[in-house]
Amino acid sequence: MYVEKKNSPKQILGKIRGLINPPNVQVKEISPSVKILRDVHIPTRDGSYVSANIYMPSHAGKFPVFLSLHPARKDVLCKDGYMHIQFRFARQPGTISFSNETSFEAPDPDFWVSNGYVVINIDKRGFGLSPKGSSPQKFFDQDEIENLYDAVEWAGIQPWSNGNVGLLGVSYLAINQYKVAAMQPPHLKAIIPWEGVSDLYKDWFYPGGVREDGFTPFFSGRIQQFGYAMDLRKEQTDHETRDEWWQSFVADYEKIQVPMLNCISFASQMMHTRGSDRVYKLAGSAHKWLYTHRGGEWTAYYSTEVNALMLKFFDHFLKDTANGMDEHPKVRLEIREFGHEVKEVRYEDQFPPENVVWTPFYLDGQKKTMSLSYDVTESAPSFDLAKDSLQYTYTFERDTEIVGPMKLTLYVELEGCDDANLFAGIQKFHDGKEVNFDGTYGFPNDIVTKTAQRVALRAVNEELSTPYSPEHDFDTLKPLSQGEVSKMELQLEPSATYFRKGDELRLVVQGRYFISGVKVNQPFTYKRSTVGRCKIHSSAQYRSELLMPVIEK
Repeated sequence: MYVEKKNSPKQILGKIRGLINPPNVQVKEISPSVKILRDVHIPTRDGSYVSANIYMPSHAGKFPVFLSLHPARKDVLCKDGYMHIQFRFARQPGTISFSNETSFEAPDPDFWVSNGYVVINIDKRGFGLSPKGSSPQKFFDQDEIENLYDAVEWAGIQPWSNGNVGLLGVSYLAINQYKVAAMQPPHLKAIIPWEGVSDLYKDWFYPGGVREDGFTPFFSGRIQQFGYAMDLRKEQTDHETRDEWWQSFVADYEKIQVPMLNCISFASQMMHTRGSDRVYKLAGSAHKWLYTHRGGEWTAYYSTEVNALMLKFFDHFLKDTANGMDEHPKVRLEIREFGHEVKEVRYEDQFPPENVVWTPFYLDGQKKTMSLSYDVTESAPSFDLAKDSLQYTYTFERDTEIVGPMKLTLYVELEGCDDANLFAGIQKFHDGKEVNFDGTYGFPNDIVTKTAQRVALRAVNEELSTPYSPEHDFDTLKPLSQGEVSKMELQLEPSATYFRKGDELRLVVQGRYFISGVKVNQPFTYKRSTVGRCKIHSSAQYRSELLMPVIEK
């Protein structure tokens, strides 16, 4: 069975030290040349306002502007001994450096103002100094989107603005960019949604229809503590399927027409990874770029390389600078062989790359292997959903890259239950030892890729699906009948991994998540199966398979 990796005593001690003094976070004083306007009231269409801090060059002029709106409270800054709690709990495999006027996951105003920009950091309504509404504030709803739209248009006509406005930020500050951009405010000229889910149900709260039970209660509690906010955890449990409530938060991606620089983190699986991939593929913009990586979320965002790329992008579209951005390669692809080092960075015209070969690997339940031939032995091994797993291995005969999402097709039968939550993951072994990769929030012991799927929500929307990417509506529960064998299609999160000749790829299927919820820097956990057994059928009739994007070297 799959054995979860435990933290070593050295890792545990390092985490304790990190809680006290995050070793990789460097906070510097903002330059005295930055002019700061605090608690500026930006009017909104309902007659109210949102509170903003504005950072600008001290000399006169007209500058491009970009904004961020979020519930993290713009005036809560890493200064006077305070450090954002996320930086204490979440390991970052690399140094993060920013000024002491940088809000959580927001752009560093010191860097941007020094490069000729105005930065506006806005408190979401009901948080910080922005006024409360008549009822607890929702998140990513139409009111929030309209507030951000109004702020974009306000910024576009100020005497210090050149009329070109952008949006920039990570996670929450990326998610609300999609619907604003789809509304096409006239002064919005470019966006950088750096890692952000694009479908709250599919990417965050119920990936694969399986309820997330770790980060969501934490986040819901934090936002109620620091602002006038709805009970997001209650809304999650009240809306078990992807109903109209969940659908109302999804943007019309094709209406996103402005230039876009997007980021897919292969580490932020079961959260930002698939959502970022979806937006990049479906956005209607004629000018869009993609940056991929598998490092720390904030390590990458505040890095010198990324700052230079974002500056080049905004300089071109907000300053009309002829800097070659039009000719810049569309996709920066990062390949990892081992978790702690980058194997290769190269540039592609699309993601997944054009030269991938979509190759089915057929599951042989008797041999517990995968084969390129579907002439496998008929079998239907089973496992206890509460405590066991099934594993299938494949040993590479030549050096190979697996780049992109994977599609897992399983023919499933349940015993002792009519529904279950299934989890599938891919491990890599080199010289007989498992290779670990970075995961969400810098978790150091993650696997190559993973996914989840609730059996009763297995129905696939064929019109929206592609041969390698199944799309589910998640709107109708359909439990399995006793003795019924049903086809399930699972989408494993995108990744980019190098396997040498002789390396082993291992597929694991089980009824629980691969990482326990007690990890101090890994808050995500998912509702597990507690009863029954699951059979995986493999035969000429039931072709259970793993479809992988293969590039042989």
